[in-house]
Amino acid sequence: MGILLLVRHGQASLGTANYDQLSGLGRRQARATGRRLAGADLAIDRVVCGTLARQRDTAEAALAELPPPAEPGLRVDGRLDEYDHLGLLAAGPPGVSFETVTSAEANRELQPALEAAIARWAAGEAGAAESHDAFLGRVRAAVDDLAGEPGGTVAVTSGGVIAVACTQALGLPAGRWPALARVIVNGSITKFVSGRSGRNLVTFNDHAHLEDDRSLISYR
Repeated sequence: MGILLLVRHGQASLGTANYDQLSGLGRRQARATGRRLAGADLAIDRVVCGTLARQRDTAEAALAELPPPAEPGLRVDGRLDEYDHLGLLAAGPPGVSFETVTSAEANRELQPALEAAIARWAAGEAGAAESHDAFLGRVRAAVDDLAGEPGGTVAVTSGGVIAVACTQALGLPAGRWPALARVIVNGSITKFVSGRSGRNLVTFNDHAHLEDDRSLISYR
């Protein structure tokens, strides 16, 4: 049996010139997630992450809290990278951006602008380097490969990747993934189990390890 835990990276640096770095809160979330994994009745055989700094730093912080996995070190898989949300917003009408918006403005201004950009991308209107179909395909391939490995795999990735993986597992229309992505908490854990009956989504967006201190809960 294979167990795949998709972990969303810790909070990134919204409202700064470099979104792709963990905030102080993001580092606390990453360590809390590592402690949660260390305390679970589950052997972690490998830890994988995408190429983005916020994913790598989350994985390293979590890995530091774990007993040494069977596969040493940190494996990098670019298929776990997030879609180019910065580029999609920049290609649309001028206005809101990840570099200028504040946390208080995120849900009010950023989310609608981002979802409109995703809709243009899915319709083939964004002119992005990676098509929407290609993004869906690489997520499926990554999850298929990682979920098929024996033992326990922790894969640190981003909200869009996790949301796509869940819509695919549940047989939902591809256009439903942005609605799932909107509610995925930084540092949350989504669990897939693979066995003789196939692969099943067991838990989505589990963030119980952050609920003792509500200040640890964020969505960006």
